[in-house]
Amino acid sequence: MTSLGNQIASRKHNNLNILRLLLALLVIFSHSFPVALGFGHAKELLKMWTHQQDTFGAVAVNLFFFISGLLITASWLRSKSVPDYFMKRVLRIYPAFIVAVGFSAALIWTCCPEFRATVHPVAWGKLLLKDLLLLDSTSLSQPGIFAGNPLPVLANTSLWTIPVEFLCYLFVLIVGLLGLFKRRLLILGAALIGYELFIFIRFHDLNQLFQCWICFLMGVAAWVWQDKIPLSNRLACGCLMVLLVTSQFSPWFSIAFPIVGGYCILWLAYMPHLVLSSWAEKTDLSYGTYLYAFPVQQFVAMNSALRHPLIIFLIAAPATLLLAWLSWNLVEKRFLAMKSSIRNRV
Repeated sequence: MTSLGNQIASRKHNNLNILRLLLALLVIFSHSFPVALGFGHAKELLKMWTHQQDTFGAVAVNLFFFISGLLITASWLRSKSVPDYFMKRVLRIYPAFIVAVGFSAALIWTCCPEFRATVHPVAWGKLLLKDLLLLDSTSLSQPGIFAGNPLPVLANTSLWTIPVEFLCYLFVLIVGLLGLFKRRLLILGAALIGYELFIFIRFHDLNQLFQCWICFLMGVAAWVWQDKIPLSNRLACGCLMVLLVTSQFSPWFSIAFPIVGGYCILWLAYMPHLVLSSWAEKTDLSYGTYLYAFPVQQFVAMNSALRHPLIIFLIAAPATLLLAWLSWNLVEKRFLAMKSSIRNRV
């Protein structure tokens, strides 16, 4: 048995990029049900299997935040300075977000005549500019948008997580400036207290936002305590069995997931001799896939003959991957390459 820390130190590569891409595709699959059928008639597969506890989309987003907790903590600890850390985070999230919002807005204006007939262009333009500055998406959730679709009003509902992600960046920045990463017992204590609070909330009502925060905090704690976390095939199988059993007993699947689901991701990412994909090390399509999937799905759903979850997924997934590839090569990778020159100027 080896520890997570030993694996991180010894492996030049990990599977995190390809795992995030698979999670993004899982979000597309999950969203295909409400996009095709509407919220009231959507029978998402995992939600049915877990007796209304979670969807594939919610599980994927939670794991996104767990992985983000790992990577953002590592980014802070490896950064040379506060400007260095902050510049890397801004360049990673902002440019691609701005282009994706512009793409969504152009799609709305082109394909939604009901929206064009009711909106005031100047007022919408101001709201759009505000969204670009604040990582918001209010301008993309307006009456008249995809009015004939089973899921009207929404052009890119996935974007709600982006400002939450940026707040997580700021959280790590504050924790780092206070020197709390050197006091990892406090990090573990905060994660456990947050988890207990999450259990209390889950027994009363599911709060997706709070679940994301807890998964992020679990990822932070996992990175800080990496030398004490064993990587074991038996533990991974045990965690998988826990998920299978708790899926039939509400709300225990959602309660167990931040810990046992997080461990499964650690095992898949760093287990020895497990290489899911090598090309994903230099080509990260996960962010672009997440940004562009929903508007593409809404565009496909405009054709009533295509309103079946599997059909929408099979059409939208490759189209979204193409847009993600363009986003990575034309936007994300180019801006990330600028971080050294911008850091030197700062």
